[in-house]
Amino acid sequence: MLMVRKYRFNKQLGKMVEVKRVAMRSAAAKWPFECVASGVHPSQAGELREFFRSHGEPTEVTTQGDPVYRDMNHRRRALKLRGLVDRSSFC
Repeated sequence: MLMVRKYRFNKQLGKMVEVKRVAMRSAAAKWPFECVASGVHPSQAGELREFFRSHGEPTEVTTQGDPVYRDMNHRRRALKLRGLVDRSSFC
């Protein structure tokens, strides 16, 4: 069995130390979220605003054509409405 040890430099001690436990990085989502990936060309921004409004999912769209999602559920509903799937959303 292969044993892997991890080390890092400890500035306070001034030497390399073994890492006993790997720290989990938690990145909190920052809402509202301007999504460039699901955006459209700036000339189509008005059409996208109208599409969301006519389908009962009011969503702010920037002049650059990027929708601004208020929270995770709003993003999920808006993407589903357009037939898009966010594969990294874990849902």
